[in-house]
Amino acid sequence: MKSLSTYVLLAAMAVLTVSCKKDSEATPSLTKTDLLTAKSWRLTDVKLGGQSFYAFLDDCDKDDFIKFNTNKSATYDQGALKCDQTEPQTATGTWEFTTNETKLKITDPAGDVEEGTITTLNATSLVLSDPNYGGAGVAAELTYTAR
Repeated sequence: MKSLSTYVLLAAMAVLTVSCKKDSEATPSLTKTDLLTAKSWRLTDVKLGGQSFYAFLDDCDKDDFIKFNTNKSATYDQGALKCDQTEPQTATGTWEFTTNETKLKITDPAGDVEEGTITTLNATSLVLSDPNYGGAGVAAELTYTAR
């Protein structure tokens, strides 16, 4: 009787071990597209030449956010505070990964294009760097936080 209960216990442990292993194997890792399109992103820091200029932005710009969509469109939302009441609440641009998904190219609703190197992209943070953001030799780092 004692050996039967030992076999049952071992069998139960084996089933649990296989079950846990299958669960962890079944969870796929997220792609860059998955991470980028999962949430909306708000600009939370702007560094030019290593110095933060975020404090100089107007409050009506600080609450704006971008939603990157899976169809490569980007929805720009002005947030609760609009700088110009005559402008629409939302507008559409586009986005794409370039250079083997190491860079993110964004075209805003006005048609302005910015391409930055992705230094961080995870579930909560997106950081883009551009050595020539404001012209030749003006390095920028843009930090976005998921909301």
